[in-house]
Amino acid sequence: MPKLAIYKTLVFFLYAYDLSERMHVHVSNTKSRKGKSAKIWLDTLEVFEQGSLTSKEINTEVKLLEKYGPQIAKRITEFATEGKINVLHLS
Repeated sequence: MPKLAIYKTLVFFLYAYDLSERMHVHVSNTKSRKGKSAKIWLDTLEVFEQGSLTSKEINTEVKLLEKYGPQIAKRITEFATEGKINVLHLS
């Protein structure tokens, strides 16, 4: 589960086996490790799965993806081609 970006307690990551799917990110809250991650499509910012995250957390994630989506997409491409990622720290 390579980490793509971090914002406070939210971690944006991917599963390597998902690279054949439409480009998306998974997001989890590090405070609730037992919870399921959300899945968000990057091209439409549609929430495919909310997981165990709150609506407030989902709204925050979508706003961050509006701002940083291209940079996160670049990291997914880097992982797919180079096998490594420099984690983006969001503010």
